[in-house]
Amino acid sequence: MRYIGKKIALGCLAGVLAATGLTGCSSKMDGSSVAVTVNGEQVPLGVVSFMTRYQQAQTQAMYEMYFGGANDGLWDQVSDEKTGETYGESARDDVVEQVEVMYLLREKAKDYDVKITKKEQKKITEAAKQFIEANSQATLENLAVTQADIETALELQTYEKKMFDPMVADVDTKVSDNEAQQTTVTYVTVEEKDTEEGGDSASANEEEKAKEATAKEKAQQILDEALATANADMDAIAKDVDEELSVTETHFTANPPEKEDDEEEEDIGGVPQSVQDVVKDLADGEVASELVEEDGAYYVVRLEKAFDEESTNEKKDSIISERKQDMYDDMIEDWKDKADIQVDKKVLKTLKVTANRKFTFKQEEETEDVSDNEADQEEVSSNESEEAQDSDQGEDEAPEAQEKDTEE
Repeated sequence: MRYIGKKIALGCLAGVLAATGLTGCSSKMDGSSVAVTVNGEQVPLGVVSFMTRYQQAQTQAMYEMYFGGANDGLWDQVSDEKTGETYGESARDDVVEQVEVMYLLREKAKDYDVKITKKEQKKITEAAKQFIEANSQATLENLAVTQADIETALELQTYEKKMFDPMVADVDTKVSDNEAQQTTVTYVTVEEKDTEEGGDSASANEEEKAKEATAKEKAQQILDEALATANADMDAIAKDVDEELSVTETHFTANPPEKEDDEEEEDIGGVPQSVQDVVKDLADGEVASELVEEDGAYYVVRLEKAFDEESTNEKKDSIISERKQDMYDDMIEDWKDKADIQVDKKVLKTLKVTANRKFTFKQEEETEDVSDNEADQEEVSSNESEEAQDSDQGEDEAPEAQEKDTEE
């Protein structure tokens, strides 16, 4: 797991921010030190620190939203058993890679006639100034950032946002109906139940055959009624047979590209291959006259639309989006391969993403991006756990204690 949080969206920081709840000593990082050099352009540690803390805060917020609380110990957990790398170190390194790409995008911007407007620059400057003014000196020392670092981060994010469209302007946007064709089906799945463990093999085989017969009988009952009823409500029919059963209505790509030898036969949409095969011979609205059997399950299948125009148009948009993303990714990889990128690991090591250092960005109201739009208002706070406070009692002792935490 290399990237555990959401993509950094620094454009939303162009608002009034305030710091709360800071305790403990500063991080003792030198934000002005050079962490990375991209084609001769120096990247201050402060820029990397700010982006990393934002990513850290986003990840903690995600855990809180989806799991009911932040996983405070996540950052100290080992993500790579071979190297001993922690999730915190992995998250920091991922941000470094993103920063490298952002600097390349800014460098290449002139080739695409992309620039930051005066209006955008004014908002960026105001946002960075508000951030500095709203946060305490202790918070800024923990982040190791200056107003210039915040401005740089916002500028980089703005270039990243503005570069995508011109970079992929030449992508092929023609997609044929045949390539994108989506077929919509409805089917009921009746699975054979797992045989309980224990007992001799003979009795287990008999039990398995009995359950198989029961599954097939249920599926056949559903099929018979569906065939006998015009415009049958297959979900209601299935539930009459077994209230735990339900229908699946979905679509799949009718003419998928040829698969590689090691690719699964099942469509990306999850429709079993046998279901896809049987509807090829059906008319719209027709129910397959026989049960479809695959991998211990029986299917009652109805073809809704061999050519679903709405879903096909959506698929066309999806294909074009994939082409654009592939073109963009290929260009970025080419730039990276040709770039002279130097990383000072000793400097980066002073930026510690550990469980005892927490940073939080709290959004107060939802507004638009920094790029020629009104800005978000957010609140930022950073704090350290009681464990960190105990180890940070003196300025002379703090660096050694933090270094120890990282090595551990």
